[in-house]
Amino acid sequence: MKKWGKYLLVILAVCLLVAAGCQAQEEEPAEQLPEGVIEDQLGREVVLPEQIDKVAATHIYGGKMLFAMGQKDKIAYQLQLGADVEALAEVDEAYGALPTVSSTPNGADSPESLAALGVDVIFFDVSEVDEAAAYENAGITTVAVSGETFDEVYATARLMGQIFDNESRAEELISFIESKRELVASRTEGLKDDEKPVVLVTGSGGVYTAATSSMFQHQMIETAGGINAGAELTGRWARISAEDIIAMDPDYIILGSSFGVDTVESVLADPALQTVTAVKNQDVYIFPSNLGWWDFPLPQSVLGIIWTGTIIHPELFQDIDILAEADEVYQMIYGYTYTELGGVITDASRNQ
Repeated sequence: MKKWGKYLLVILAVCLLVAAGCQAQEEEPAEQLPEGVIEDQLGREVVLPEQIDKVAATHIYGGKMLFAMGQKDKIAYQLQLGADVEALAEVDEAYGALPTVSSTPNGADSPESLAALGVDVIFFDVSEVDEAAAYENAGITTVAVSGETFDEVYATARLMGQIFDNESRAEELISFIESKRELVASRTEGLKDDEKPVVLVTGSGGVYTAATSSMFQHQMIETAGGINAGAELTGRWARISAEDIIAMDPDYIILGSSFGVDTVESVLADPALQTVTAVKNQDVYIFPSNLGWWDFPLPQSVLGIIWTGTIIHPELFQDIDILAEADEVYQMIYGYTYTELGGVITDASRNQ
């Protein structure tokens, strides 16, 4: 028995040593990347050019994050990112003097054109990974970014802060977005489930598309104190039918990034939707900005959260001046207020 006891003590000691080694291994800091190498939001290790003079973006999110990160002077050409950026070209002499590039509506530009403009780094959305190779073949460094959650947006800010050696701007932007998110969350976080309306946010395919739980619009609705009608759906902008909408029976319908496919009037007049609560009560809305939608991308999407709160919980947001909020947000992004860019707050629904 003594002999076996010794063996057991030896085995126990070995196990303790192995466990301690494993714990030490788990606690080791992550391996540092070499200088000039970053990890993008696809987890790829990207070797940066020694000097970055000109940048571009193929997607609306990455492009507007470049503005928000104070990199307007590095943008190589007038990005095709919507009415707000078009308005910027009218009021900002330096940006308005930049060349234009023939682009498709989603901003997917010719790699050859960008290479000819001297673009060093181009930012693309993680969903566009298959297209990235074409830019790399043209000699342009590509960096993947994603902004479907607050955490992802903050990761993009810190990534760009690292790339442009401007970490302080990243933290300033994150703090600004958080303050706006908290403005809404602090008012809605105490709501009970039965106090939260069901909200359907539709997208580029019109009223018969729905934002899913994997999209930023999901966080927008939940932060504003609602329940996302499309939470159980998958993918991005899930296709839905009239029967689906009737089954969801949303209390509110918000026409998001619909690019004019549907209007408040067309949804209210849709014969297939007349039994839906939002239609019966005429609670169908569209973002009130003449400078583009506020449901994507951040950082101006914080306005989508604030505005959605005023629509579905007006009693909690009576003191909110949406124009003043828009002025502050656009000043942060572009260096010009919403008003200076020609922005006006339009009628958001037939109810107003």
